[in-house]
Amino acid sequence: MTALLSIVIPAYNEQERIRPTLEEYVEHFRGSHPGEFEIVVVLNGCRDNTRGVVEDVAASASEVRLAEFTAPLGKGGALREGLALAEGSLIVFVDADNMVRAPEAAKLVDALETHDIAIGDRFHGEDENESKTRLRRFVSQASRLWVRRFLSLPHSDTQCGAKALRAEAWRTIAPHIRENGWAFDLDLLAHAGRLGCSVAELPVRWQHIAEGSKVQAWRDAPATFLATFRIRWRMRR
Repeated sequence: MTALLSIVIPAYNEQERIRPTLEEYVEHFRGSHPGEFEIVVVLNGCRDNTRGVVEDVAASASEVRLAEFTAPLGKGGALREGLALAEGSLIVFVDADNMVRAPEAAKLVDALETHDIAIGDRFHGEDENESKTRLRRFVSQASRLWVRRFLSLPHSDTQCGAKALRAEAWRTIAPHIRENGWAFDLDLLAHAGRLGCSVAELPVRWQHIAEGSKVQAWRDAPATFLATFRIRWRMRR
């Protein structure tokens, strides 16, 4: 199958959360892109039964295929591998937890008619989910302010787990990407701006689910903070 649309989902120990995500995305895009989409699940050093769950879904959904890496690659590393495997002329990547539902991701795909890249904005109107802890809200707001100023990125939400891009835009940007962790998104957007890619930012409905989340503010925020210096240094070079 030559896919018009590729949906890339990185997965690290997601046996409890990935099934409803896959089932919803398959059902939705069968309606909007019948026979013209694929879902590429990148198993990122999983130590649980994520593979078994994905294979079970794939048994009745030929659109689903997987790529497995036994050593953890980092979220960014898994995305880079998935994007390299994507066969579609349009690509969207989303998290395995289904916090951004399929209809919301479809909005980003539609925006590619007029833009090279489309990103989700979870904080449109500053209506952040109450289930987030005060620490996570503070870290989120501080990180967004830092990124906007230090990397001169105009976007309200660089870290939303749902983004779409034209395949040719990714091929232009890919050689410049070095970040394999959570800062992958920053690396992508910083180089997109430098290379003249047009970026649309659309509000998306987002439901934060703390249970099973891989994000740890005390660990990930400092790592992302340091990554901004690496990205800025490379941009200046």
